Amino acid sequence: MELKDFGKNFVFMPDATKGAVRALTTQQLKDTGTEAIVTNTLHLMINPGKENIEKLGGIKKFMNWDGILLTDSGGFQVFSLIHSKKWKGTVHDNGATFKSPTTGDLYELTPESSIDMQMAIDSDILVTLDDCRDAKLGRSDAEESVKRTIEWAKRCKKYFEDVYGGTKETGKLLSCVVQGANYLDLRKHCAEELSQIGFDGYNFGGFVVTENGELVLEEMRAVIENTPSDKFKYAMGVGKPGDIRIVAGLGYRVFDTVLVTRNARHGTLYSKDMDDEVLRVKNAEYLLDERAIDSTCDCYTCKNFSRAYLHHMFRVNEMTGLTLATIHNLRYYQNLIDKLNKA
Repeated sequence: MELKDFGKNFVFMPDATKGAVRALTTQQLKDTGTEAIVTNTLHLMINPGKENIEKLGGIKKFMNWDGILLTDSGGFQVFSLIHSKKWKGTVHDNGATFKSPTTGDLYELTPESSIDMQMAIDSDILVTLDDCRDAKLGRSDAEESVKRTIEWAKRCKKYFEDVYGGTKETGKLLSCVVQGANYLDLRKHCAEELSQIGFDGYNFGGFVVTENGELVLEEMRAVIENTPSDKFKYAMGVGKPGDIRIVAGLGYRVFDTVLVTRNARHGTLYSKDMDDEVLRVKNAEYLLDERAIDSTCDCYTCKNFSRAYLHHMFRVNEMTGLTLATIHNLRYYQNLIDKLNKA
């Protein structure tokens, strides 16, 4: 897939948070059929740091990845780590100021420094910094979040164009994040204002499911209906296979979630042979089960190993099990995406 075609077809991006998809080599990642990945701007800013990443030639060169690389802006991490008080810091109109949890060093993430960091990473698709908040926040806080998100998006685009020459000079894409929590009018307003600014892609920000695990379809539809139809739509964090199928029907083409690889590391695998598509391979019932995880899967794991073998790997805490499980889950998702593209 070439960058110019990104988002024209469906695509699933696993999270390579710190420059790797956990438990896999880059070649193993490629072998799953993965064509695009997501890395984490805020974590890479702390370690190895902007200057070191630049000296190393960017994350793609560093990890020997020749596919597409999208970088998040750091906005969600500001919410999940700083707004939640897990890290010491403050969020303000200019961005976020916070301390490294390991060294105590002080960092500042602004719309401009987020772009600088993503350029240092050598991202193919940059994301504007957004003010992400809890889904259940009050009206005034939601309005503040939307206002900041729009202003930060303007600053990001201006900086990207003034300092780096924008898409024309860099060949890179710039996407934005639509906020608004569960207020439909705010989602619509945010989407319309961002559309006026103009971006290469529009991403649904915040939380895509309720506490009950139900998709926030009306909010997601508001983003689709109020952004340009010829630009890619990215449903950030949409994870379950069934949810991807539903959201694809709304018009979203790009997906990512940590669930695929995280579940793999906990022995929760995906299988067409199960009514709910979920197989918990650590369960005792698989002790002597010589079938593949999924009888329809063409991944390395399913072609070479049984449920019993993976059950054993997890039972004895052998790291090979994490690798085999991750290979399978990622291939399962890429097969899902292939089917959506062929439908």
